[in-house]
Amino acid sequence: MTANTLCRSESDRLPIRTKLLFGCGQGVEVSATFVANTFLLFYLTSVAGVSPAVAGTIIFLSLVVDAIADPFIGSWSDRTQSRWGRRLPFMVVGLPVICVASVALFSMPLTGSTGSTVVLALLLNILLRVGTSLYALPYAALTAELTSDYDERSSVTAYRMIFGFLGTVVTIAPAFGIIFATKEAYASRDAYLQLGGLLSAVVLVMGLICILGVRRAVLASPAEHLPPAATAKSFLGDLRDLLKNGSFIRLFMASLTALIIGGSMNALNLYAYSYFWKLPASLNQAPLLGFQVGLLLGIPTTALLLKRFEKRDVVIGGVALISLCQALSVLLAYAFFGDMPNLTATTILVIASAIFGGCNSLFFIAFSSMIADAVDEHEARFGQRCEGLYFSSLVFAAKAAVGIGSLIAGLVLTAVGLTTAGGASARIPAESATLLGLLWGAGHGAAFLLVLPFLAGHRLTRTRHQQLLQSLKHLRAARAT
Repeated sequence: MTANTLCRSESDRLPIRTKLLFGCGQGVEVSATFVANTFLLFYLTSVAGVSPAVAGTIIFLSLVVDAIADPFIGSWSDRTQSRWGRRLPFMVVGLPVICVASVALFSMPLTGSTGSTVVLALLLNILLRVGTSLYALPYAALTAELTSDYDERSSVTAYRMIFGFLGTVVTIAPAFGIIFATKEAYASRDAYLQLGGLLSAVVLVMGLICILGVRRAVLASPAEHLPPAATAKSFLGDLRDLLKNGSFIRLFMASLTALIIGGSMNALNLYAYSYFWKLPASLNQAPLLGFQVGLLLGIPTTALLLKRFEKRDVVIGGVALISLCQALSVLLAYAFFGDMPNLTATTILVIASAIFGGCNSLFFIAFSSMIADAVDEHEARFGQRCEGLYFSSLVFAAKAAVGIGSLIAGLVLTAVGLTTAGGASARIPAESATLLGLLWGAGHGAAFLLVLPFLAGHRLTRTRHQQLLQSLKHLRAARAT
C-alpha cells in the first residue's frame, strides 16, 4: 500500500439503474422513522390512553436501546460471511421485522397506562426501531462498497436523499390526505391500523426493490481495503483518543443539542397544529409537506453556501435563521392575525416549516462534513483513522436526541394540562393552547441558541484543514516505508 492509497479512489462508475434501485432502499428508514416520530406520541396519548410523561419515557427508552444496539449491528455485519455478502442478510431480516412491528404497535389494546400496555408499547417500539437499524445500517454501509470512487459515492448518496424524500411523500400524502382526513380519525383505532398497514406496504415495496435490484452489484463489489492504522488500536483505545479531540466534542455537543430541540419540536407538531394553529385535519399535511420541500431545496443551497463560506459560519447562520423564524412565526400569528385558522397564519406556518426543513438539510450536510474533517485531525494527532467511530457517534446522537426530545415533549404536554382517556381524544384546556404554541415556537426558537457556544469554539477552518492534509501526507509516507 502506497502513501497515497488513502487519498486515491479508482474510477468505478455505477449504472444509473443500479443507483436508482439502491436509492430506493433509503425510503425504508425514512418512512419508518417519520411515522414513529410524527404519530407515535399522539397515538399513545390519544388512543392507547397512556399519560404524556409515560409515553415520552417509552419513546426515550426505546431509542436509547436502539442507539446502543447500532454499533453492535454494524460490527456484526462487518464480520458476516455468506453467499449474499455481508450486508444483505441483515437487510432481509430487518424488513419483515419492521413490517410486523409497525402493524402490531398501532393495534395495541386500549387499556390506558396499565403496566402491561406500557411494557407492550415499549417492546414493540424497540422492535420497530431495532428492525429499522437492522436494515438501515448495513444498507448505509453499502454506499462505500458499491463504488470506491469519491465523486460516485456522492452521486449514490444524492440518489439516496432523493428516494428518502419520495419515501416520506408517499407516506405523508395518504396518511394525512386519506387516513387522517378528519379530526375524529386522530382518536380512531382503525385509522392507526391503516397507518401501520401503509407503513408496512411502503417499507416492503421499497426495501424489496433495493435488495433484489442491487444483489448482483453487491456480490460483485470489490473488497474494502482499510489502512493499517484502522486496526492498530483497540476500540477502547480509539474511544479514549476520541474524547481527547476538542473538535469532536464540540461538534458532537452542537449536533446533539440541535437534534434534541428538533426532536422535541417534531413530537409536539400535531399538538401545535391542532390546538394553537387550529388547523383542520385535512391541512395538517401542509406544514409537513412544506418541511419536505424545504428539505429538498436545502440540499443545493447548502452546497453553494459551503463553497463560499466556512462550514462553521454556515451552521451558525442556519441556527440564527431557524431560531428567528421559529419564534417569529408564532409571535406574529398570535399578535397580529386574530382567530385561527386563517390563510395568513397558515401561510406563515408553512413558510416557517420550509425554512426549518432547509436548515435541517444544512445541518445534516455541514455536520457530516465537519465530522469528516475532525477524522483527519484525529489521524494527525493520534495516528489512527476512526471513521466508523466518529460517524456512529452522530447516529447515536440523532437517535438519543429524538428520545430525549420526546421525553421533553411529554413533560411540556403535562405542563400545559393535556388529559387522556382510553379510546377518547386527548384534550388540552383552551387557556393552555396559547402557552403550548409559545413553548413550541418561541421556546424552541430560543433553545436553538444553545447550539452557538459549541460552534463558537470550533477552530477547524478550511486553512487549518489544508495544513492537516499536508501533515498527513508525511505521516502516511512514513507508514508506507
